[in-house]
Amino acid sequence: MSGLPGPLRLQPVFLTKPWAADQLPGPLGQALQPPPRTGEVWLASDRLQVTPIADGEQVGLGLDLALARWPDYILGPGRTGPCPLLVKLLNVGQWLSVQVHPDDQAARRLEQEPWGKSEAWHILAAGPGAQMIHGLALGVDRAGLERALAQGRLPEALAKVPVQAGETYLVPAGTVHAPGPGLLMFEVQQASDVTYRFYDWDRLGDDGRPRPLHQAKALAVMQATGPGRPTPPRPLSGPPLERVLLAQDPHFRLLRCRLTGQADLPAQEGLSLLFVLQGQGRLSFPGGQHPAQELAPGQSWLLPAGLAPARLQASAEGIIYLESLASGG
Repeated sequence: MSGLPGPLRLQPVFLTKPWAADQLPGPLGQALQPPPRTGEVWLASDRLQVTPIADGEQVGLGLDLALARWPDYILGPGRTGPCPLLVKLLNVGQWLSVQVHPDDQAARRLEQEPWGKSEAWHILAAGPGAQMIHGLALGVDRAGLERALAQGRLPEALAKVPVQAGETYLVPAGTVHAPGPGLLMFEVQQASDVTYRFYDWDRLGDDGRPRPLHQAKALAVMQATGPGRPTPPRPLSGPPLERVLLAQDPHFRLLRCRLTGQADLPAQEGLSLLFVLQGQGRLSFPGGQHPAQELAPGQSWLLPAGLAPARLQASAEGIIYLESLASGG
């Protein structure tokens, strides 16, 4: 056995939110068993809400400490610093605040943070009539948004986009956005939580007071983009391991993978984060470097960049998972 850790299963962190649905729906809710009013499930994070390793020899070790101990092995040769990605579930019962995130340059200038926040959303479930705000309404420019904001009519200036399960949306830094009620979404993003709120629907926070707005900063970093559209999926490989690229930007790639039978997993240059949606599988190592691991719905796994060649065997029903890759992975 190698002295380096094998694949790391991460323990999720549950966060209650004022906009959360009462329960996390469907099979993932049954698998994860979050408390009521959980709005966010942080699946992999080494900052703010640190996800610990769930089992094995490193059980309880935070992802931040694991990265400090094995930076080259987990992130890739010559790469240091915090984990570049954060992945989570969003369980939406009410409109989130209308918000925007800065890009890297603005985050350094305004917040002394190393990264801004671009993200992608994959829609796991959508209730009847589900919508999201993504960009500005047709015909509205920056001046029109500023007028609507000054007149208390901001929602009229925003693009409400109908949403269906299975769609994926890129949300680049600077995009005005807000997920709407009835959505269960998987989110991959840069590892930043810098958020500037334009509008919060006159909602009160947990302390009974309105949550703070950041309209000046929001206007400073926003881009006047029009209504968003889902990204077209792009198949990368065929059976037995079908890998479909759902979204890509300079910071990350998001793939949907479906395996029937067994396959050797592709080698990656950087870390890979897996989230199991359906089915089960067995991850093994032909060279015997690490013990085999059983994969099941609702689990999050970190596959280090330096992981030994791995083979995945699906159960009879197959296995479906989302894979988040840092840029260069």
